Amino acid sequence: MLSAQSPTQAPSGESTSRPQPETAPTSPDAPTPDQGTQTTPPSTSGVKRTLNKLDPHCIDVIFHSCWSSPAADSANIPPSDEKRAAEDIDVGYYYLKDKNYRAAESRLKEALALQPGSPVALIGLAQAQQKLGDRDGARQSYKTYLDGNPDGPDAEKVKKAMAQLK
Repeated sequence: MLSAQSPTQAPSGESTSRPQPETAPTSPDAPTPDQGTQTTPPSTSGVKRTLNKLDPHCIDVIFHSCWSSPAADSANIPPSDEKRAAEDIDVGYYYLKDKNYRAAESRLKEALALQPGSPVALIGLAQAQQKLGDRDGARQSYKTYLDGNPDGPDAEKVKKAMAQLK
């Protein structure tokens, strides 16, 4: 039995054997719509909607520019040199305990740049330098400590450490 293959009929009565274009063809003389005036549906992206809610006065394409800025937040005030030096000392001693002597030396030098002569930073720096094998640097850091604090609470320990370096 031969079965003839006939194109199937779509509900509208059109043949479905050939793919149909999605849009109707237009003549070459027909004006094309201006793409800039067509409306687009609002974004369904949750991130985009959240960003638009946070700051609706910003343009985020390539550059970020706002024409209204929020009031200055007191939490964004940069810390003082004294506070930054204290943080550097804390991190430096953390690195000393972690036996990361290079990082400890770096952070303690930063603390000394902010607070020259800080006894705690000098002792930590000398210890890091001693562990790194920089005997001259350690000796100089201990000496600077003793010059500023000859009767300080750690003066005896520093003198013993200097004696071991000789």
